[in-house]
Parts: sequence; C-alpha cells; structure tokens
Amino acid sequence: MFGGGGKHTGRELVRRLRSENRFQERQLKVMQVRLRKAGELLRTETHQREMADALVLQQATTLQEKNARIAELERRLHVSGEDTVETPLPAGDRLTAA
Repeated sequence: MFGGGGKHTGRELVRRLRSENRFQERQLKVMQVRLRKAGELLRTETHQREMADALVLQQATTLQEKNARIAELERRLHVSGEDTVETPLPAGDRLTAA
C-alpha cells in the first residue's frame, strides 16, 4: 500500500494514512456521483423503453384491426361473387357527367 517498505516514524505513518484516507474519500465521492448518473440514465432509458413498448403495442393493435377489416371486406367480396367493387358516384357528379 505504501511502497518500498522501510522504517517510518509514527508521525510519518499517521501522515501517510491520513493522506491515503483523503484520497479514498475523494474516490468514494467520485464513484457516488458516477453511480447517481448511472441511476438517472437507467431510469431515463427504462422510461423510453416503456414508451416504445406502448407505441409498438398500439401499432400492432391498429394493424390487427386493419387486417380484420380487410379480411371482412375480402370475405364480403367473395360471398357476393363479384370480381370488382363499384363505387357509386355522388348525385352532383352524375349530372355533370351526363
């Protein structure tokens, strides 16, 4: 911990131990700041992931509803036996077309 060894007086050891203690306290403070930042980042990323999951679920639900609607329209088309679906023109368009 202190290096090369040798004999040291009591005062020298106390001075070195106090110096080492101050260094360790500074290191601890740095690590606490880093840990707080990491916790904040984790909370932010967790929130973003939850929002993305909710959006994906919403989009999946919308696609399922659209697929069900398409399937129903295809079923109706098949039942009617028609190859095409005619869309009636509004009354105003009929007058100008004639």
